[in-house]
Parts: sequence; C-alpha cells; structure tokens
Amino acid sequence: MSLSVWAVAVSLLWATAHCLVGLALCASAIAMYRLWLHPLARVPGPRIAAVSNLWYALQARNGKVVELATTLHHKYGDAVRIGPNEVWFNSSEAHDQIYSMLRFSDTLDLLSERDTKRYRLQRRLIGQVYRASNVTKFEAVLDGVLDRIVEALNTQRGAVLDLDEWMHIVVVECLGACVLSWSPGMLKDGTDCGSLAHSYQGWRRKSVFGLFPLAAKLALLHPIFDRLLGRLFGVTWEKPAGFKNFFPEVNKRISRRLKTALRPVPATDNREDLLADLIQLHRDKPEFSKQYLKKMAITNFGAGHETMASTLTSILAMIGSHADAHERATSEIRETADATRYVNCSQLQYTRAAIKEAMRLHPVIAMSLSRRAPAGGLGIRGLWLPPDTTIGCCPVALHRNEQIFGPDAGSFCPNRWLSGDTERQRAMDRCSLSWGGGSRSCPGRQLAELIVLKAVTRLLDCFDVRVEMPSTSARRAYFLSMLTGVKVRFLPAG
Repeated sequence: MSLSVWAVAVSLLWATAHCLVGLALCASAIAMYRLWLHPLARVPGPRIAAVSNLWYALQARNGKVVELATTLHHKYGDAVRIGPNEVWFNSSEAHDQIYSMLRFSDTLDLLSERDTKRYRLQRRLIGQVYRASNVTKFEAVLDGVLDRIVEALNTQRGAVLDLDEWMHIVVVECLGACVLSWSPGMLKDGTDCGSLAHSYQGWRRKSVFGLFPLAAKLALLHPIFDRLLGRLFGVTWEKPAGFKNFFPEVNKRISRRLKTALRPVPATDNREDLLADLIQLHRDKPEFSKQYLKKMAITNFGAGHETMASTLTSILAMIGSHADAHERATSEIRETADATRYVNCSQLQYTRAAIKEAMRLHPVIAMSLSRRAPAGGLGIRGLWLPPDTTIGCCPVALHRNEQIFGPDAGSFCPNRWLSGDTERQRAMDRCSLSWGGGSRSCPGRQLAELIVLKAVTRLLDCFDVRVEMPSTSARRAYFLSMLTGVKVRFLPAG
C-alpha cells in the first residue's frame, strides 16, 4: 500500500474519531443539561428517563406500561418526570387543572383528529348525531345482533374461548349493524380472523413511534422507512394465521354509499343507520364536509372496535372472575323485567356499578392522556412547568389513587359506587378518565355505552360466565391496554 493511501486512511480515521468525540461531547452536554439545568430537573423520576425517551419507549415496547404507571408514582410521588419534556401527575388537583380548569392545545391524540380546531368543529357538528336520544333508536338493531350472538355462543356448548376475540366479534358486528346495516361475517365464521391481535400489535408500534415524532413522520413518508424504523425499535410483527382485515370492506362500503348518496340526484336508500344520519347532517350543514363525513364514518370503527372490545373484555373478566359480583349482577338482571331494554337499565344499579368498576380498574388507555402546558407556563402542586411541557395523568395510576378511590383502590369492588356518599361519588366520577379527559372526551360515548350495556346485560342474562385469568406477568399493555389471554366459558344460565 502506497504512502498516499495510508495517509488517506489515517485522515479518514482521524476525521471519524473527531466526529465520534464531537457527538459524544454533544450527547454528554445534552444529558447534563437535561439532568441538572433543565426547568424540569427538580421533578423526581428515573434519571435515565430525564435524558432520553428511549427508556420510556423500551417500557412501552415491552408492554410494561401498566407496571410503569403504578410503580413510578409509588416510588417518586404524585409528580414524575417520565421523559425529557414530559411529566405525569397523579392527584385530583392536577387532574382538575389539566383537564377541566384550563383550555390549551392538545398533543397528538392517536385515537382521533390531530388538529384541535378541526376536532372542535367536528365535535360541535356531530353532537346531534351522537346524542343519546338519537343513538337509542338503534336498540332494535342491536337486539337482532345480540340474538345471533347468543345463538352462536349456545352452539359452542361451554367450550373454552378467547374472551377478547369474542368481545371483538360482538363489537364489530354491533358497529357494522348500527353504522352500515351490514355484518362483517365474523359471527358466522366464529372468528375475527386475527384482526384484534393484529391491531393490538399495531398499538405496540404506535406507542413507541409516538414518543419520537420525527420517526413517526419518516415512517409515513415511505414504507422503507417504516420497515427500517420498525426493525430498529424492535416493533415488527407477523400477521396472525388466517388474518383478514375488515377495514378495506368498511372503507369500500362507506365510499360506495357516499358516491350514491351525494350525487345531484341521489338514489333512493331507505337504510336507517348512523351513516344515513351523517349523510343527512352533511346535507343540512355543508360545513360538515364530505371529507369530514367519510372520516367520521370510518372513525366509528377505527376508534371504536378496539376500545369497546377492551372494555367488554375487562367487564366480563372482572365479573366472571369474582363469584360474588357474578351472582349479584346475574340475579339483578334476571329478576328485573325486560332488563336488557336500555330504558330499564337504570334499575340495574349493581350491574352498572360493576361495569364502572371494571372500567376504572382496567382503563382502555394505559399511557398518559397528554396535553401541552400553555404559552405562559403552568404551576401544578408547587412545580412550575414551562410552556410546551407535555403533561397529563395516566388513567391506570389515577384510577388506583387511594386518596380518591379509597384504601382498596387496587381491588375490584363495585360497592364503592353504591356507598351513598354523594361527595365521594362526585369526586370519583370527576377523576375518571374512562371516557377521556376534558374537551377530548369520547364523542361517541353514548353509542359505546348503549352497545356495552346491552351486550353485558344480554350475555349475563343468558349465560353464566366462567373466566380463567392469565398471570399478571403475561399481560402486555401499550398506549391502548387490553386484558389479553383471558379464557372464558359461556354456560347456559341455570
């Protein structure tokens, strides 16, 4: 090798060494600033979390978000620095400030509209469609779906089933009937074709990418970036055997309906479903654009199928694994005339308390419902948070706060909602994040409550539910949380 080649090689090595040293010094300077000089430096929390979101992302990737929420506040107190620019709070006072008393911009909401102004406009426009007095007209349609569900479960003859998959079947069939007057065929096939398992793994990916906005944007630019970043963060996964995605069919049916309905001379369509209501809303209020209309129609499935499946799974898992709760709920339902009719559900005080308690103990969202501190900064419990600090309460931790929910906050106890202590009831209800927080609460809550309440009462009316819970160590939770691995037997009521 000639001298000139050696000189070039040495120069390259020397330049590389300089770059590496420079990067190391830069990283060290950033770490030192975030640890000791950053405005959040005095907020307690894991030191490694203050340096980078990588530690937080690792916990999310491994599905340890529930454990993270419960252990961090136990160790560090009501305020915990979970990232370089993020703080979790666990108190009623912080909850009120973050979600109720102040109005300021939201951060990325993975379940719905990202632009706050558009979100508020859509929320205001769709209010009449999703109010209780309108969605209850779908009760007869739901009764028909639940008849078929009961029939299908009877044919199982008490076989051991995956609770989350069957609750997903229930939800998608109910949504299909209410929104599109359509059945996705899951009930006929006796399987959701791996669609819930597949989407839950997708939440693993979203939970990690959501902590790195640049990575999330790159992943959207081109599939190659998506694949590379997925491998880098370790969040790739294989499709389940027999996987079939129902969303292409949903999109096709919605597009076909809109194309027909929005012609200058629309074809006659006598279907009375939620999509028909949204189409009429578009005709009455043109500011509810065609784009908003289609997006909202799809959002019924996108924001509803996993969250309601998680909710139903938690409710039946908790009632089915607590013999006393199962006995009281089934007795109440079976002894009440027409208990499964929505108008009579107000009489089911214990059953409704059990539903609320299951949603408290196992909320759908396991990571913080985050917001941005306003332009002037914000003071919470003696801490000053500079503008644009990501702040929020983690439902898992807040819902197990003993100062709010009592010394047995970590246990399933429906009676806490029946104590008769009105002031405590109001405090617990106010701090519940089961349906979201503040202005970003679930706009489809009335429809979701209708489906959940009717499904629970019908199943407990017709079946004795026997549940086998998985070990706690086997559970995985991401931004969206679900009790996976729960086995269930639906035995004819006796």
